[in-house]
Amino acid sequence: AGGINKVDKLSDKHNEIVNFAFNQLSAQNGADEECGLEKVDVENFSTQVVAGTLYRFDLIVKSECDEPKQKKCSLVVFDQPWTNTREVRWDDVKCEALASEENDVRNIAGGINKVDKLSDKHNEIVNFAFSQLSAQNGADEECGLEKVDVENFSTQVVAGTLYRFDLIVKSECDEPQQKKCSLVVFDQPWTNTREVQWDDVKCDKLESEENDEKNIAGGINKIEKLSDADNEIVSFAF
Repeated sequence: AGGINKVDKLSDKHNEIVNFAFNQLSAQNGADEECGLEKVDVENFSTQVVAGTLYRFDLIVKSECDEPKQKKCSLVVFDQPWTNTREVRWDDVKCEALASEENDVRNIAGGINKVDKLSDKHNEIVNFAFSQLSAQNGADEECGLEKVDVENFSTQVVAGTLYRFDLIVKSECDEPQQKKCSLVVFDQPWTNTREVQWDDVKCDKLESEENDEKNIAGGINKIEKLSDADNEIVSFAF
């Protein structure tokens, strides 16, 4: 009890632990059916009896969207059958890129991963952020925001996933004027939490003739044409 025991041949229970960790890792990586992780190999498996069992092993994985690139993930799983507890110890997880052409080492748990092609899940996050941004902007049916483009999309695994991206929008009341909004969305599916991190949101005008920068969340925005909601506020103040 307490010593670390190296395992050369995995039992059914050990493979069950590996599969559990792989599923958790895939979820933490923000993977979905369109772009998931693929399990390649398991190395350096060991067990340690504590108040339960700690399983340590290296899991070799690769992205289904970028097959040549592989990562070695050092994982720790705590298992306590009599309390139905089984969990990945995320503070001890580290994933390093194995591809020789990679100069940077990025952690699946903690590293920022650039996304070139958006999946359905990513587009769902973008649409959520856009709807929240429109609400924050005081938009209504008469004068709302229109989504133009998405740029610089990335993901970062924390206790959940942080999605960062630039959203190009324009006002339906002033079509030529566009803004680039840098957005951060936190998503934690197992607690049904999804929210825009407003302290990190910034929207800048793209027109070259504009010298001032205004934040949709927090900035002062001059209104040329009053909407019904604006007129309602005026009547209330009067």
